[in-house]
Amino acid sequence: MNRSPFYVAALAAAMFAGAAIAAPQDDAASQQRPRMKIDTNQDGVITREEASKFPRLAEHFDTLDKNHDGKLDASERPQRRGGREHGGHRGGPGGAAKLDSDGDGRISKAEVAKSPRLSESFAQIDANHDGYIVRSELRGYFERERPKREAERAKRFDEKFAQADLNRDGKLSKLEVQEKMPRLASEFAFLDEDRDGFLTKADLKPGPHR
Repeated sequence: MNRSPFYVAALAAAMFAGAAIAAPQDDAASQQRPRMKIDTNQDGVITREEASKFPRLAEHFDTLDKNHDGKLDASERPQRRGGREHGGHRGGPGGAAKLDSDGDGRISKAEVAKSPRLSESFAQIDANHDGYIVRSELRGYFERERPKREAERAKRFDEKFAQADLNRDGKLSKLEVQEKMPRLASEFAFLDEDRDGFLTKADLKPGPHR
């Protein structure tokens, strides 16, 4: 079956979800959940052998290996796309369909009560004020809220970075990462693409070509 580059990237991106700190997780259980390391020798690249332990990544290895050198560097690994911005979270358009208990294609105020987050924003989402939420209204609401969410994420990122930057030089050494961001320490070499021994904000923030 032919698959688009976006589909391939989306599949492989999940393998690298732990690399970014743009949206730190506060859930204690998720912090304790062990993660399998792809770059086992922490040399900053993923070899075919390392990828072979992850079937979906191995399947698309050749497609991702743009320069055909038999390994994936930081520029070749895809970034996780924000599922939360595209309706993947509980309150987004995708999950909201489950609230439509009577199957009439819209969500009443009574039905939305099952989701406290949506319930408190019902008036803002219900654009035509008919007492129901439909998919287009929900999508419109999340699009309007997107700048606010991105600003909040950026603020959390800046705060976390500042806390880890003990000497206030605008970059993080491996020692600072080990002390203040222990979950990120094992991926230091992979993120430090220029091999200068430091991580900057640009190294840590997700982007289309990182």
